[in-house]
Amino acid sequence: LNAPSGPLGTLDLKAAGLERFHAQAAGIALDIESFGADQAVWLGIMGALGYPRNKRAFRKLATRVPWSVAATCESSHELEPLLMWTAGFGARPDAVAAPARAALFGNPPKPDWVRPWGRPANSPVARIGAISALVPIWAVGGGIAKACTQCVAGADRPIDLSAMFRPVELVNGPATAVVGSTRAAEIVVNVLLPAVFALATRRPDMLSNGVALKNRALTLYNAHPRLAENSLTKEAKVALGVDYTVPEITSARDQQGLVALYRQMFRRGIRPRQTRLPGV
Repeated sequence: LNAPSGPLGTLDLKAAGLERFHAQAAGIALDIESFGADQAVWLGIMGALGYPRNKRAFRKLATRVPWSVAATCESSHELEPLLMWTAGFGARPDAVAAPARAALFGNPPKPDWVRPWGRPANSPVARIGAISALVPIWAVGGGIAKACTQCVAGADRPIDLSAMFRPVELVNGPATAVVGSTRAAEIVVNVLLPAVFALATRRPDMLSNGVALKNRALTLYNAHPRLAENSLTKEAKVALGVDYTVPEITSARDQQGLVALYRQMFRRGIRPRQTRLPGV
């Protein structure tokens, strides 16, 4: 990724961050082709709900309870028990209102959750409760993919994007689990913006403003403030800083680039930037 020529060169975090964005969009584009727009976005958002070590478990849950089934639940009170039971955290719901949901019953294999998950608010149980409150809102609006494109099209600033995961009616609600602001920003950067870019590329039939929407998603990504620092970004700074100059990180794009270079260092060392997948 634009590797410096010497051991004391400065890393190009901007190029690395853009490459990571396009790679994420390419992955979601493949899911769109395989599973359809709504299910692809559902898989992405569910996979980003928890810690990276539980990404596979959340995606498995999103496969066991696909968007086509989750969207038929009229309220969180209907969806949450279904997700909890399928995840292995609750008893089997007493009733199934829709015929489509009946196919889920039996003895489905439970996801393999990795502990520890820190504070109770970070547990899969809490995150399932939070997503259960959002699904009916997105479903009424026309689906999760449409909710994403409308969110990006209507956002004036990057900070506005988190409202998709923290709507005012839930944040101000008396007893509703809500996705935290830090996690919401993580999902915006890692899923929402790449997903909209992929949708505008792969599903022009859904959108009349595909080119403008792609540009909007990329502009918002470039302008998004940096995310909360975590153990991974701290380790990356230290490890990469041994041989390279790590510039000041002021945006989520540059932070994503730092993570991408750090992971690449372990896989095969710093190498020139790879070509993006065709069409993305």
